[in-house]
Amino acid sequence: MYLNKEKIKELMQVKAGGNYHEFARQLRIDVAQLHRVLNTQAKAGPKLLGCFMRYCQDNGLDFKQYIFLEEPLHVCNSSQTTVLDTGTEGK
Repeated sequence: MYLNKEKIKELMQVKAGGNYHEFARQLRIDVAQLHRVLNTQAKAGPKLLGCFMRYCQDNGLDFKQYIFLEEPLHVCNSSQTTVLDTGTEGK
């Protein structure tokens, strides 16, 4: 499973005003781990995925809306990387 990092950032904006420290506290994970996963090529491990799944359950959110079941495809244009929706979400 892979996190849809853009959707997680949108959720963080809504639930924590875009504050990494507050959102990490809500997820019960280390802020450095959250920042690394959302802003680098690092992948979420079982601990972060489990904490995020619990967070979704506790807040009435559908966990499946925030993950890719397969590794997402990336398109590189100069210095910008974009994640393409493969249409496999929620299946």
